[in-house]
Amino acid sequence: VTARGMMHLYSLWNASNMDKIFIGPEGSDYRVAHLEVARTNILFTAYLFYDMIHILHQYPKLGAGDTMAHHMLFAFCSIINGTYGIMPFQFGWLIVGELSTIFLNWRWFLLKSGRHAGSLLENINSMFAGSFFLCRIGIYTAGIVHLYIFSMSELKSLPSPDVSGVPLSALGITCGCMLLGWLLNLYWGTKILKKVARARPKVVVQDTAVATKAGQKKRRSKRE
Repeated sequence: VTARGMMHLYSLWNASNMDKIFIGPEGSDYRVAHLEVARTNILFTAYLFYDMIHILHQYPKLGAGDTMAHHMLFAFCSIINGTYGIMPFQFGWLIVGELSTIFLNWRWFLLKSGRHAGSLLENINSMFAGSFFLCRIGIYTAGIVHLYIFSMSELKSLPSPDVSGVPLSALGITCGCMLLGWLLNLYWGTKILKKVARARPKVVVQDTAVATKAGQKKRRSKRE
């Protein structure tokens, strides 16, 4: 879905704000791109429900309440947006964030297979953190700014019967869910930063110990 999310962003990049926020009727300029978004939305929603069942079955080994909240928020948004044909461009930058999930799953596999240390795990941790901050905070924040600042007039027009006809309450829920998802990503980001901060002193101590031992060996060899 990450690759398809990138495809959706590319195909709708030059679209008008209205075409980015609403799937128009048949014959519109971006009809093909919009239908591809709808197809990805079905796949993504199915994956979310499958993963929630998996998490509940293994609870809390695969995730706690925050993970379930994240999945439920996005599943709810996907159902509302898919039903009323809204937020196609926003859906693109939302699912691009799943890039970090690849490295998170890889990290989980390494830990479950007994590899709790080593250069491979360190590299995976770095790629997870980097992709998380790039997609789930950087791109997500840019999307939130574009939606609520540069597309506000189009956003307000969506409940009109001449546009999507989405109930104002449902639109408020999906917009609120996107904001909550953004706040949840910021919360996870702070947890990642804390783990990185705790890991760095250990690395410094280890490097200092290695350097000290190496210096002692050199002094001994000179004395001999």
